[in-house]
Order: sequence, then C-alpha cells, then structure tokens
Amino acid sequence: MILWDVMAALGDALKTISDPPLRVYPYTEARITPPAGMVTLPRTFAYDATFGRGSDDFTVPVIIFVGRVDAESSHRALCAYVDGAGPRSVKETIEQHETTAYDIAHVLDVQFLVMTVASVDLLTATFRVRVVGRGQ
Repeated sequence: MILWDVMAALGDALKTISDPPLRVYPYTEARITPPAGMVTLPRTFAYDATFGRGSDDFTVPVIIFVGRVDAESSHRALCAYVDGAGPRSVKETIEQHETTAYDIAHVLDVQFLVMTVASVDLLTATFRVRVVGRGQ
C-alpha cells in the first residue's frame, strides 16, 4: 500500500458524509473549523503481515471535531458520528467505501477527547481504523 493514497482514500470516504458536510483533511492540519474530519499518520506501519510482501497492516487514527466541549449540540452531533450505522456513521462510511488504495478498512474502536484548537476546547472522537492491503 501507499500510505498517502490510503490517507486520501479515507478522507474521500469521510467526504461522503453530507448532512452536515464535514470539512475533511486527509492529513494533519493545525487549523480546524468544525464539523471536520482529519486523517492522521499511523503510529506504526507493519510491513510483511503475510509472507513475501503479501500484505501490509497498520492502524490509522481518524479524528472527528464537532464543536465546543460545553455545548449540548456538540454532544448530540458527536453521537451521530459514533453510531454504528446511519447517514453520519464514521464506521459504516469507512467500512463501505470502495477504493483501490487498500483491501480492507475496519473501524476498531473510538476514543473521546477534548482537543484545544486556536484556544477553543473542541469535543472530538478518534477512531482507530485498521487498514490491510497488498504490500508494495
């Protein structure tokens, strides 16, 4: 797999969430305007998950930013992105996205965090997405 292509494909999947549309960054960005999704670099990248460059395997963090941490609307919005199915479900959106950049993308779990962006505390959810594909 080509890491940049994988990150772009995951970003393309997030762009299909349309109500409301996410501002999508298929890379780490310093300035965020919610609602937004960001695909970040994996912590590790495991080569040769199967013999002879058969496949590579890594986990990519995908972060959803919804708004101020102290707003009820932020909590409601984040819940829709975390749902296992539905029009805003990050899990369903990523797992059903078709691409040639990888063979499988599976959302493992989600962690809720508060991140400060431009001096504003934003409510976020970080999804760990396991990606498996042919070794290059």
